[in-house]
Amino acid sequence: MAGTVEELEARLDRGDWLLPGEVAKLLGIDRTTVIRAYLNPDPPRIRYRRRAGAGGYRECHPDDVRRELNARRQVYGDE
Repeated sequence: MAGTVEELEARLDRGDWLLPGEVAKLLGIDRTTVIRAYLNPDPPRIRYRRRAGAGGYRECHPDDVRRELNARRQVYGDE
């Protein structure tokens, strides 16, 4: 897992799929919130895939993560 928000954004810009904990760090929320509010709804707000191997960890689609990040950074009420 990358250490800083800047490193995570650079990975996102490259099109890397991120783990829920990494998405949580980018969005400034808890990892369980990412899973509960973004990955578990049907359909999910952030698309994901299962990582190959025994763990089956979820990886979040970079386009959806970017959309959510941009929405969180949106400033409302400025003219």
